[in-house]
Amino acid sequence: MPSLLIVDDDTGLLPTLVSAFGAQGYLVDGAKSGPEALEKLERGAFDALLTDQVMPGMDGLALLERVRVRFPEMAIIVMTGGGTVESAVRALKGGASDYVPKPFRLHEIFHVVERSLDQLRLRRENVQLGEINRRLQEVDQLKSNLLSAVSHEFRTPLTIMHGWLDLLQAGGFGPLSPEQNESLAAVRKSAVRLARLIANLLAFVECERGRGLRGAQVVSLESLLHDAAADLAQDCAERKVTLRMEDGQKLPVVRGDEDHLRLLFFNLMENAVKFNEPGGCVTVRSRRDGEFVEIRVSNSHGSIPPEIIPRLLQPFTQADMGLSRPAGGLGLGLAVVRAIAGAHGAQFVLGAGEDGGTTASIRLPASGNDPEVRR
Repeated sequence: MPSLLIVDDDTGLLPTLVSAFGAQGYLVDGAKSGPEALEKLERGAFDALLTDQVMPGMDGLALLERVRVRFPEMAIIVMTGGGTVESAVRALKGGASDYVPKPFRLHEIFHVVERSLDQLRLRRENVQLGEINRRLQEVDQLKSNLLSAVSHEFRTPLTIMHGWLDLLQAGGFGPLSPEQNESLAAVRKSAVRLARLIANLLAFVECERGRGLRGAQVVSLESLLHDAAADLAQDCAERKVTLRMEDGQKLPVVRGDEDHLRLLFFNLMENAVKFNEPGGCVTVRSRRDGEFVEIRVSNSHGSIPPEIIPRLLQPFTQADMGLSRPAGGLGLGLAVVRAIAGAHGAQFVLGAGEDGGTTASIRLPASGNDPEVRR
């Protein structure tokens, strides 16, 4: 229920307005002068002030100036005499929210006061939304800083783990039994999986900070694709999925961030393997298409309904995010692919495959059409 203070030295008009606004549902009080109005404003909280402009002693504009300094958020409406443009302009320049010329009808002044209160509510809501947005940005920055710090801190112990595993498996501390070799292989597999998660977390943070392309250099796509296939050989064997590379022609080099592009293609191929079925096939096709190089990664099973594709491209999202889902991961792979592709001026499309599976395609500018470097 809005509260309103009405100020007018007219002893006939003041009680009329107080009663009329009270009947409209306002919490309303009246004052016969500027000083009395200031006293009431100090003692109680009001949403709006409706004041006459011409009053003896402290007039409406002087009152307006005092109130605007003391209560900057209050809606102030001035009742101007004579209906002149000059008096209205003076009121608005003094900081009034609105004005109403005398004489007026009750429905006219009701409308003016309601309009000013609506504007006041919008200003307050905008302030609240601005504060909420500021806090969300702070939380987002904290999240980004935390992910970056955690990822970097995890890399050092992982490097040490890999070093000791290399020594142990190479016989640096003596021969190992088959059981010991099997145990160390399981530890290495978990370490490799953790390293992949950390790589995606770091890439996600860097892309969020506008560093998806940290520096442009000449990159061989053929090398990146074959490296990714080699890294996935064990995964393919365990899932009984065939990974086939179809190199139709010599690929041109591109310019970009080699580490991020390596991660991009690895994520696409890993997803195609991970969400396939035993006995399935993943095919990687590459070709030159004018000024672009197109890489298509398709699997034979695991078709994605078109309506959920936009959600899959959001970070930390999979089609099934339950704890019992068959495929693990953070749900960052495709979001990182999209971010890295965007930073390189590439087109990324995810859709249905020809054989009932899913196809992801990347179109990168070939060398000589350098992408814009985003730092």
